[in-house]
Amino acid sequence: MNSKRLTQLRISPLHIQQGLFASLALLITLIAIQQFQQWDNKRDAAQIKQPFTYSQSFSSANAPQARDTSLSFTPVDGGKALVGDAQQRQTWVF
Repeated sequence: MNSKRLTQLRISPLHIQQGLFASLALLITLIAIQQFQQWDNKRDAAQIKQPFTYSQSFSSANAPQARDTSLSFTPVDGGKALVGDAQQRQTWVF
């Protein structure tokens, strides 16, 4: 069945030549568009590299000084740590 359909299409060498030429023209067009976009991106990147002027349009906010909180932590196990204890166990709680 398939062989009858293929013979009925009657693809001539001229049709093959025209299809190959259309494919070549499409390929050249796509390559030209890609090269133009790459050139355009490089040109835009060169324009962006101009030096910027920085302005201070904001005012700095002063936050209250944080007190040293490392002294206010209590041990997790609930026991009181001795002041003279040389080796303190560090415990992490998540």
